[in-house]
Amino acid sequence: MLSAALPRPIRRYFDNWFDARNPPSRDAIVLHNRRLYILPTRFGYLFAMMLLLLFFAAINYQNSMAFILTFMLTSLGIISLWHTHKNLLGITVRLQIPRPVFSGETCELKFEVSHANQSRRFAIGIQYAGEAPVYLRLEPAGSTVAKLKIPAARRGQFKPAGITVFTRYPTGLFHAWGWLKFDLPILIYPRPAARVKLQHSMVEQYDGQVSTSTIEGDDFAGLREHREGESLRHISWKAYAQGRGLLTKTFQGQARPTFWIDWEQLNEGSLEDKLSFMTALVLAAENQEQKYGLRLPGTAIEQDFGNAHKHICLQALATFRQTDLNQELELEPC
Repeated sequence: MLSAALPRPIRRYFDNWFDARNPPSRDAIVLHNRRLYILPTRFGYLFAMMLLLLFFAAINYQNSMAFILTFMLTSLGIISLWHTHKNLLGITVRLQIPRPVFSGETCELKFEVSHANQSRRFAIGIQYAGEAPVYLRLEPAGSTVAKLKIPAARRGQFKPAGITVFTRYPTGLFHAWGWLKFDLPILIYPRPAARVKLQHSMVEQYDGQVSTSTIEGDDFAGLREHREGESLRHISWKAYAQGRGLLTKTFQGQARPTFWIDWEQLNEGSLEDKLSFMTALVLAAENQEQKYGLRLPGTAIEQDFGNAHKHICLQALATFRQTDLNQELELEPC
C-alpha cells in the first residue's frame, strides 16, 4: 500500500493499522478526510533534499536569487500537496457483487467510481494487492466503471482483500491513497473435469423402476383453463380476445430420468478431483435439462433443475469443508 520502499514487517504493521481504522462495508465508500492518507514519493523526498541544499547554498553565498528559487519551489511543493489530496477527496467507490467463476478463471471486480464535484479528476489508480493497477479519470460530477481482473486459483467463498485507490497527480511528488474493504462474497466454483458424462448408475430408482421427471417440450398440446398464479406468458390472448376467457397453452412434455450426483459413488481421486468431477456432472445435467440432486457428506440438495438450483449445487461444492467463509482472497505467489 505504501509507496515508499519500507521493509515488509513495517509495511505489514501499517497495513494492519489502516485495516483496523477502515472497517469493511457492503455499501459505497466515500473518501473523506479521515479515509485519505498522503506521503511523499521517492521523487518527493529527493525534491525536499534538493530544496534543503538550495536553502543552505543561499545562506552560505547570501544569494537573493537562490532564496527566491528555493521559496518558489517550496510553494510548488505545497500546492502539489494540496492538489494531490484534493484529487481523491469526495470520491465515492462502490463494488458490484462479483459474478461467480470457476477455479482457474479470472474474477472480474467492477468498481463504480463517481463524484459530485465540478472539477475534473485525473490519473486515479485502483489496485488489488500486488496486481497491476487500472487508471481512470472523472469528468465534472461524472462517474465511470473500473474493472480489475484477478486470478481465481482456489475454490471457495472469499471476501475481497484491501483495495487501494491512489493518485500522484499532478507532479508525482506525493502519493495520496485510500484503503477500502468491501464485505461482499467472491464465489469460486471448483474447476469442472473434462469430458464427463452422466452415468446410468446415478439414475434414481424405486422398486426397480426408473424415476422420471417431465420436462416441458416445444410441441403445442392444446388449451386448458387458466389457474391462478400461473405464468401469464402461456396465456392464449387470441382465445381471450374471442371471448373464451383466460386459457393457458399446454405443451407436450418429455419424460426423462432423474439423477443423484452422490459423493459416495466416487471411490477414486483426491477431494479436489471428486469435487471437479461432481461439478462437471452438475453442468452436464443442467445442459441436458435433467432433474438432479446432490449428495455430499452432511449435505443433501433435493432434485430440481434451473439456474437457481445449479447455483445452489455449485456453491455447496465450492464451500465443501471450507471452515472460514470470511477468508480474504489472497493472490497466489508467482
